[in-house]
Amino acid sequence: FGSRAWARVVWVVGAAALAEAMAATLPAQLGKPFRPELEKYCRLEPLSLQELGEVKDLLDSHGTLDVTRAKCKDKDGKFTGPFSASAANSKGDHTGSSMFGSWLRDNCIIAYGLFLTDPDGQGCEDSKACITSIATFLLTHEAHRIELVLGGHKDVKGAPETWMDRPHIRFIGETGLEDTKWYNHKQNDALGYFMWCRCQ
Repeated sequence: FGSRAWARVVWVVGAAALAEAMAATLPAQLGKPFRPELEKYCRLEPLSLQELGEVKDLLDSHGTLDVTRAKCKDKDGKFTGPFSASAANSKGDHTGSSMFGSWLRDNCIIAYGLFLTDPDGQGCEDSKACITSIATFLLTHEAHRIELVLGGHKDVKGAPETWMDRPHIRFIGETGLEDTKWYNHKQNDALGYFMWCRCQ
């Protein structure tokens, strides 16, 4: 056996031991939910279609599925398309949080979920507005960064000081502008989520 073969043997034996240890702890034990009305739905077995409808109705009745509070608004109070990473107050103001930005990855997941669950209604419209706002941001503020990297003019594989040279993966949702504060934009998966979601 060469060193690679031994490494594979060790990995397989280790993976098997891990799987055996995990199997000993299954099924997972679910704790009692904080909300008593959810208790009958908190179980390992799948929910029936009727139960899924009941859960949706219950969540709707409490405003849990209402995404309007997370929508970013411009200075005139109009929705701008993306969703904020932080909870907004009753006026849609996100400035009290350090997480006020709109993150590409989160917004793509939200947009796709809205599209899947409401393809003919407001969810679809919110999804399109969200993805359009990301596309506009990338084309307006980040295309040059992408071109510099792809053209070999910027090396962004290095230390933290190169991370701001990468295409930014968050922006100011209220204005559609780039957030210029230093951040680790070394998150290519977020760009991949956008490309995948845009193609859907």
